[in-house]
Amino acid sequence: MSWEEMRSETGPCECGEGTQTFTSEMDDWNRMRSLTKIHCPKCRDKEQQRRKADQAREKRREELLHTAQHLALDRYLARWLATFDGMTKKAAWERYTGKEGYPALGTFYQHIKHFGSLKKYMEWCLTNDLERSLRALGIQDKEIDALLLEREQHWRPTSGPL
Repeated sequence: MSWEEMRSETGPCECGEGTQTFTSEMDDWNRMRSLTKIHCPKCRDKEQQRRKADQAREKRREELLHTAQHLALDRYLARWLATFDGMTKKAAWERYTGKEGYPALGTFYQHIKHFGSLKKYMEWCLTNDLERSLRALGIQDKEIDALLLEREQHWRPTSGPL
């Protein structure tokens, strides 16, 4: 399988002192990809700095989420699991989702089957659907909320072409 160039255009770069080439390609399965080659050293350096800043931002977002997840596990896992202890899968689904939204009941059953038990799936839910899980427990943890808020503030990439 190979990529076929569908379109290629060269135009001025951002600073206007050089050029950049935009190329659009498609493969045999109709997947598309776009590439931008910057021929201007000044703009190329600026783009490399932007990418480094984006990588640092993403690393910080991951650190914030990881910290919030660990705090939630340490502080609330026992309480969270006790909430679902002895419940049927359907009752657990109703408690977790409020009978609406994702996951649908059938999907919930599939997830439990995949994880091997309701307990293992609900533990995964606590860390991977953190805000919803804490809300279901009626918990407002200021430290976790602050971490998640800071993480949210870092979500937008810096401007510029990719």
